[in-house]
Amino acid sequence: MVLVVDKLEERKLLLTRFLEDEELYELAKELGLEIAKKFEDEYERSNKEGFAFYLSSDEREEILEEVAKAISDEKLLEFFNRVRPKDDLEVGCFRGNYYTYDRKKGLSLRSSWDEVRRDVLEALEQTGERGYAFLRAIVELYEEDEECDYWYGPSYSKILARMRDILGKVVMLTPRDFAVLKAYRIYYKSGTRRYPGHSIPLEIMPAVKRALEEWKSSKGR
Repeated sequence: MVLVVDKLEERKLLLTRFLEDEELYELAKELGLEIAKKFEDEYERSNKEGFAFYLSSDEREEILEEVAKAISDEKLLEFFNRVRPKDDLEVGCFRGNYYTYDRKKGLSLRSSWDEVRRDVLEALEQTGERGYAFLRAIVELYEEDEECDYWYGPSYSKILARMRDILGKVVMLTPRDFAVLKAYRIYYKSGTRRYPGHSIPLEIMPAVKRALEEWKSSKGR
């Protein structure tokens, strides 16, 4: 997949990750978007009869596109700080180049990439080439696979194979390595119990990639 590079794409990532179907519809309605009228009857019926409101993947993508293009930063701030949507991932925050979100602190219009860079470099001081190869493998596999997203990352076997290509030898992370990367919020487990995956939050991946290049240069590799 193409790593996020502009503000619109990052806004779509923010909306995709944090808003449930019902919240996305309500935001589209507040914006006065024509597309919201398509789902008004179903939304009202779900509220009246007490069942969850759902959108198909195509419908959700359609609304996401419309909302992301139409919404202003001011409205986005107001909505997120009023609703305070939860994060279903283990990370607990969104650290983009344009938006930063934490459920306790709310949404702000600032970049967190300098913080991400610092966290990656500090984590690599503890995990060394193992952490470097692991993170780089995830970045490369995400770039190559359109199916990877927030919820489904590459398998450990694919990552290990790519790590071997990167380092020219077989290495495996220690339990402490995994704990360090998680503590710095630059890695989390994705997928399901049956099909586990390993991921880096999409909004920080360009910053992680640059930090990996910086670490590699500093080691003369």
